[in-house]
Amino acid sequence: MAESTPLQFKVPDMRDDDSVRAITEAVRKIDPHAHIVADLKTGRVMIGAEIDAGRAAEAIEAAGFSPCAAG
Repeated sequence: MAESTPLQFKVPDMRDDDSVRAITEAVRKIDPHAHIVADLKTGRVMIGAEIDAGRAAEAIEAAGFSPCAAG
């Protein structure tokens, strides 16, 4: 199986470790093996998972954040 390209989002309202934890938990509810890397300084979140960008964005929104695609 080919490895997929990580999903990248800009999450400007991600402000602290609690935000990172909430986003991580939300994404892992739909993919328990997801690998999430968040950079608070830039507001970027990279997700390596077996889900599409739409589902990942919905999970982040459900956690109370405003993701937008980042390249």
